[in-house]
Amino acid sequence: MSRFLICLLFSFLVHYSGAQSIEGVFSGSLDGNTYVLKIREQGELLLGEWFDDSLSQKDFIGKKQGKGFKGILDMDGEELEVEATQHKKKLQMVFVETGKSIIMERISKSIDYDFSKIFPEAHKSLRHQIIGVWILKERFRLEDGEKIFSEETGKDYLTSINPDGKYVLDIRGLRDVDEKMARELNIPPQHRLKASDLFEMSQLLSWKLVGNNLKIFPTQPISGRDAEIMKSIEFQNENLILTEISGGWVEVYERKK
Repeated sequence: MSRFLICLLFSFLVHYSGAQSIEGVFSGSLDGNTYVLKIREQGELLLGEWFDDSLSQKDFIGKKQGKGFKGILDMDGEELEVEATQHKKKLQMVFVETGKSIIMERISKSIDYDFSKIFPEAHKSLRHQIIGVWILKERFRLEDGEKIFSEETGKDYLTSINPDGKYVLDIRGLRDVDEKMARELNIPPQHRLKASDLFEMSQLLSWKLVGNNLKIFPTQPISGRDAEIMKSIEFQNENLILTEISGGWVEVYERKK
């Protein structure tokens, strides 16, 4: 092989080894807690999110540097400077101010990866508390401190959180939605949902605990759609309070005896 080809090959290998992609989903543990970092590459710029086991999201912005990056994590308005070095599938990330280090392994190159399953499920006592049949007493969101109630409030719809992971809806609620759509869209009776259709729809959801949150998702994935809902869990005077993390709707449930 000529000296020119050897030099060309060496130059290519050096360039290739230095151009390792950082994009993906990384996970690691620090002080006994599990964390996830999602990174998207936009040229030399890195954008992403940092999650703890409650799936609280913090923004990340950084820039490639050498075999890693420098960046900032926005922790509720407090900016934490981080530096990271990439070793194949792993990141060694250091919090500059404290000097604490976390080793994070890339678990997926796709940023759409469902990383929630890597977090440990909440304590068994919480699982025991939420399993059962619940009566929806209120559903509302707050606007300027005022409760704005949804149409479901006062109808005592039932929701069953089953031990087998099924999240079963009340057929009455599905029927009411079907009737409302029929009125608004003038749907002919022959095209309305049958009782068997409503029953099948009521069985389509599953649940799991992610940290101290309730994740509700389709039993079978819906192609091209992110159909999962994450709700925080709280108990007040034996009532179950579920709050949509993204939508802000609050649901107050009373256990069916």
